[in-house]
Amino acid sequence: MVRTVWSGAALAVVLLCSAIAWAEPGRLLELDFRGTFSAGAVRDQTAGRFRNNGVEPLPVQSAVGSYLMRFETRDAAGEPATALAHLFVPEQPVDAGSLLAFAPGSNGLVDACAPSRAYVQGGGLDTYGAYGLAYAGQGLPTVVPNYIGFFDPDRIQPYFVADAEAHVVLDALRAASQALSDMDPALAPTSAFAAGFSQGGHVVFATADRAASYAPDVPLAGVLGFGPSGEVEVVMRAFPYVAPWILYAYADVYDGAIDPQALLQEPYASRLANDVQRLCIAGVQAEYPGDPAALLVPDLAASLRAGTLADTHPQLHAFVEANRTGVQEHGLPVIILQGVDDPVAPLQDQHRFVRRLCELGSPVRYPNYLRTRHETRYIGFEEALSWIRGRALGEDPPTDCDSVLSE
Repeated sequence: MVRTVWSGAALAVVLLCSAIAWAEPGRLLELDFRGTFSAGAVRDQTAGRFRNNGVEPLPVQSAVGSYLMRFETRDAAGEPATALAHLFVPEQPVDAGSLLAFAPGSNGLVDACAPSRAYVQGGGLDTYGAYGLAYAGQGLPTVVPNYIGFFDPDRIQPYFVADAEAHVVLDALRAASQALSDMDPALAPTSAFAAGFSQGGHVVFATADRAASYAPDVPLAGVLGFGPSGEVEVVMRAFPYVAPWILYAYADVYDGAIDPQALLQEPYASRLANDVQRLCIAGVQAEYPGDPAALLVPDLAASLRAGTLADTHPQLHAFVEANRTGVQEHGLPVIILQGVDDPVAPLQDQHRFVRRLCELGSPVRYPNYLRTRHETRYIGFEEALSWIRGRALGEDPPTDCDSVLSE
């Protein structure tokens, strides 16, 4: 596969040039063709990942063109920003007219943790790039956005900040639609889908909540969550490794309205700023305790456990509420693919989240996978692909809401 490697200097030039001429959110600023994965190369890049998760991969249907694209978006305050995404275009577009955006799970807050970092620098695909490639290998054009703050030396990721998350997905869909239309008018999407794993689940439900107001031109036809972390409080309680990132990002986005160090125990409080720069997701799991009571100050840990954040930490609670997802009556079809033994997005919390989506009028398909923890991307791949194709064909969306609401 032929590659054009983007150096740090080249990326800086792109940032400078794109800052000169803002047009509109979702404008495609640069499209860099990186080469073609043959059908055999798609299989080589993806099959082992499926088998490692106990699933036999589907036969590859198409070779895939690989592109890096930079596009205009808006941050949480509505200010211009740029973002980078990985676009996969099948040579045999079985699903021409459809476009999938896949939002990554938690990686970190800085460039060193960016999902596409290795590939941008001339290396191999990360786990999210390979997963996007798997969909494109089935004939479905797929874009994998890196969040705002990645590949931008002046920002950190606005982690679990719903406005910024939604903007980058919707603008990635806009830019990818432009790229596909320019390649071949037959590829112009008439149905767009937003899918995400873990943090990416929060991202895509934020996307659904904001699609009509921020991007009514995007033909969003459905939302997919793989072990989605839709509620910030649940994330901080069930997967406390990332709680310092949430606190740090909220302090950054909300102009220091909270002091993240005051909410962490030592030694984690005093080293927080340094840890944000050096630790990605594997690092925080290796160096931070998995018990909230050992990482967070006692009253915060107790409040998260008791569900009393509004009483004990009203300012933090206000930010958590501002970034709650699944709160709009958009009525979009949803599928949530959930592991029964998920420790990150626990089953009882996911049940509550699904119930809220049903009450707000979304038809929700809710497969639960036995003996499965947080990783449902592979065990749920074939069902997710079939669900996308059904929505693109205009079939009535399947729903488990009757059983969910009767519990």
